[in-house]
Amino acid sequence: MNLRADAARNLESIVSAADRVFRRGGLNVSMDEVAAEANVGIATVYRRFPSKEALLKAVLDQHYDQLMAPALQRAERERDPRKALMRALEAGLRFAVTEQIMFATAANIGLMTMDLAYRFFGPVAELIRRGQDVGVFRADLVADDTPRIMLMIVGTLPSFEPDSEGWRRYLQLLVDGLAPGPHVHKLVPADPVRDHHARLLE
Repeated sequence: MNLRADAARNLESIVSAADRVFRRGGLNVSMDEVAAEANVGIATVYRRFPSKEALLKAVLDQHYDQLMAPALQRAERERDPRKALMRALEAGLRFAVTEQIMFATAANIGLMTMDLAYRFFGPVAELIRRGQDVGVFRADLVADDTPRIMLMIVGTLPSFEPDSEGWRRYLQLLVDGLAPGPHVHKLVPADPVRDHHARLLE
């Protein structure tokens, strides 16, 4: 028996089972329910994940690696800075819509910290800097603008039907507003982003 392969299969099974169980019952579910769903012993679950919080973080990390990381890589390969930023933000918004149950569950236990969010905001800030270098985006944008830009668009999501992409209109308006121009007002300094348990979606 290949113990390493067996352990990897158990890990994947546990995370996938936790995904299904958390979606059904949020944090009210027990680790025993996760073990039963994964068809492994409870000791196996606790050996890899000492708490539900650790398990939920593993689920979120898996979703990010499967969905967001490839989308950001595609955006980084896009030569047009504006198209690159649009692709990245579109992917982030679709991810927010798809994962709203998991985000709400994570927020309730403090996992939606800015440290976790910067896995997305960091690459997006780099796309903006790239656009600034060639004059596509205004020069007075700073890194702390990036999470707030995303939160402004996320704030529109509750006003749309679940299957609507009406947010795309406001994403286009916002990205257009990042461009330099003769009538653009000079920005006041940005306050630092406060480290908090951000509720992206209720």
